[in-house]
Amino acid sequence: MCTAADIHAWCFDHGRAHTFKGGKEPWCGAAWVTFAATSTEEALAAKQAAYGDAQFFDQLSATDQLDIIEIRSTRPEAPAPQQT
Repeated sequence: MCTAADIHAWCFDHGRAHTFKGGKEPWCGAAWVTFAATSTEEALAAKQAAYGDAQFFDQLSATDQLDIIEIRSTRPEAPAPQQT
């Protein structure tokens, strides 16, 4: 049986990594971006490479902020309930 992989993301509103369990809808409706990563550690390395030390949205360059807004606009408005 094939199961969906977890989605690893960085949330610039919450200032921390999120992991959305495979096959489940993401529970966060904030400004997050996903990375092609199989672990939180890989996602953090990818986030560092792409966005440097920026932890929150206002620490991003104007170009990166626009990119994050554009990425967010492609997702459904209502997040799924948080999975524990």
